[in-house]
Amino acid sequence: MKSRPLVLMLLAAFLFIVGIGIESSLAAAGDLQASSQPGDTITMKIDGWTCASCEKDVHAALVGVPGVQSAQVSYPSGGAIVQVEPGQVSPDQLVQAIRGASNVFDTYQATIIPNGSLTIEKTEDGGFWNFWSSLFN
Repeated sequence: MKSRPLVLMLLAAFLFIVGIGIESSLAAAGDLQASSQPGDTITMKIDGWTCASCEKDVHAALVGVPGVQSAQVSYPSGGAIVQVEPGQVSPDQLVQAIRGASNVFDTYQATIIPNGSLTIEKTEDGGFWNFWSSLFN
């Protein structure tokens, strides 16, 4: 009977420690984005993906193109915002890279859209606290 509070305290401590690790890794990712040099921005609408885990494939394909400085990819927003070195990357190269990231389950297709027409909201702030509060909702 007395072991139940101990188990709950250990679970709470574990979740707290894991949350601190998540919070610090998200803060480090934000620092990397803030320090990058400005470049040209290319905004893309992406079709053919079926779930949020497809973001990894698309992101890897975009940052694998030489001359790409950074890429923000969002499944909920339906696209990507890519920072490239001026004059080094054409929009067609990015479209081909996304098409090449397709797999047996997903066929990605990208189209270039006007800059500013896609908003990717960041949910990094308060990651641990958002996670913790979601447990009790």
